[in-house]
Amino acid sequence: MSYAVENLLITLEEILASHTDGLSEHALLKELAARKVTFFDEPYFNSALGLFQRHFLLFHCLYRLRDGLRERGAGELTIHCLGIRIEAPCDSTSDHPVIHDQLAAYYLDLSHLESTEEADVLRLLESFWQRFASEEQRDEALAVIELIPPATYPEIRRQYRRLAMRWHPDRGGDAARFQRLEWAMRVLRIAYQA
Repeated sequence: MSYAVENLLITLEEILASHTDGLSEHALLKELAARKVTFFDEPYFNSALGLFQRHFLLFHCLYRLRDGLRERGAGELTIHCLGIRIEAPCDSTSDHPVIHDQLAAYYLDLSHLESTEEADVLRLLESFWQRFASEEQRDEALAVIELIPPATYPEIRRQYRRLAMRWHPDRGGDAARFQRLEWAMRVLRIAYQA
């Protein structure tokens, strides 16, 4: 594995040096597959676990490459799934303390790659989609309450009270709009954990 990682580090630096505007993670994975790089030369969309393993190995190598570039003073590596690129080295020194990079720590620890199973990946994906859906519901609920993100919970409560007074059926309001308002408030209570 270490031989393959060392070769991957060299290949990644070559690819990124030739793409000065950077590449997305997807484009970088396609480039590695086209070059038939070990672990990336087979279709990597066959399973959730296979995709996770290639993603993890790629980011492991990217963080190692970032650290190597810094040590050599050869550049700074920007790492984001939508943009991975080598930039000019930072020539400023700082007295600020170094902040622990939790994401780098995760990817640099190969035990995560070895211990993650298909069921773990499927749980991570399910959790992501649940959070994604809840964010969409939150935004829809804010629209019903006639607010836009970001809104604080006290703002939401004040706006809810105003609209409830206007739409409450006992006050001559619209029952359907009032029910929609009640739905929105339930969603927002959960979203803001109030």
